[in-house]
This record gives sequence, C-alpha cells and structure tokens, in this order.
Amino acid sequence: MEEHIQGLADVYQISRAKNAQGHDLLRLTDVLLPQGCQPPSTPVLLLVEPGQSVPKVYVKPGIKLPNGANPDSTTVVNIEGESWLQFSYKLQTEASNYSWLSLVAAYLGRFAKDK
Repeated sequence: MEEHIQGLADVYQISRAKNAQGHDLLRLTDVLLPQGCQPPSTPVLLLVEPGQSVPKVYVKPGIKLPNGANPDSTTVVNIEGESWLQFSYKLQTEASNYSWLSLVAAYLGRFAKDK
C-alpha cells in the first residue's frame, strides 16, 4: 500500500487519515477531470478497507459531463460527515492490475463519456 500512496503523492497533494472502522482515507486535491467537464478538477477520496488491496474511489458531487449532463449511475454518500459521489465504471482489466495512480485516472476517465 505504501508504494501506491507514494506514487499518488508524487503527482498529487495528498492527506491521509484512518477512521474508527480502520479504513485508510486518502484525499487527493485538485485532480483534473477529462476535458470539457465542469468543474475542470475535483478532490478525490480513496477509501481502503482493512485487508483490501484496491481502494474505493469517490469524487465530489456536482460534476457535469462535457455534454453538460449529469453522469449516470451515481449516488451521493456520506463519508466521515462529508458528501462524496459514488459511481460505477467497468475497467478494462481487474482493478488489482492497476497502480493506484493509474486506477484514479481510469475511473475518472468515465466522466469523458456522454452518460
């Protein structure tokens, strides 16, 4: 996990915390979204559950797709008292095959789509 976190820290400003359930919470600030999205960047939250090697990826609500639409298949969830957007996206390969840096880029790439 530390190698993945260092890879993220090499590119993004990152803060790290652990919640009462033992989840690692990694917050990345100002991550660029695909061209045409509004806003052009968003904070990203990675939630790593104990015993899991792949984080869950969340963004801040309010993202508009390049066509101006709201993204499909999203839900606003509360994590540690803050609203985050949970979304679905099918990766090209198993999530465990990605570095966490590549995983963030792959997941955010879903916002380049028209849905």
